[in-house]
Amino acid sequence: MASGRIVELLEQISEDIHAVRGHTTRLVRDLYRRDLERVASTPERQEMWRLCDGTLSSKKIANKVGVSVRTVQYFLNEARKAGLIAFLRRGYPKRTDDFDVIPPEWKPYKGHQVSKEQPPSQLSREAVSQ
Repeated sequence: MASGRIVELLEQISEDIHAVRGHTTRLVRDLYRRDLERVASTPERQEMWRLCDGTLSSKKIANKVGVSVRTVQYFLNEARKAGLIAFLRRGYPKRTDDFDVIPPEWKPYKGHQVSKEQPPSQLSREAVSQ
């Protein structure tokens, strides 16, 4: 009988912990959202956020978005400091499990068309200034 009571108590503790985690997640969601909006403040940065799924390197993200690797590194550094991403492997950013969200109001990213006359470094400076 004593072991049955212990199992009941452990189940209740587990349910309570689950409830507390749910409440805590809802409370910090707004803080994460604020940090995400601050870090992913341009369409290019929003696309970088979308691509932070752990499968692409910083260089590949830069190529897909049409910005310099350094621009991606600045974004990733800010996102890491805000606790929004982690690096499971060196150079492969992944959104944290706590906030693996892409806000639905973000518009699809159209990207930049890199012309032969305009080197990517100039494009990156223009993209950052917009």
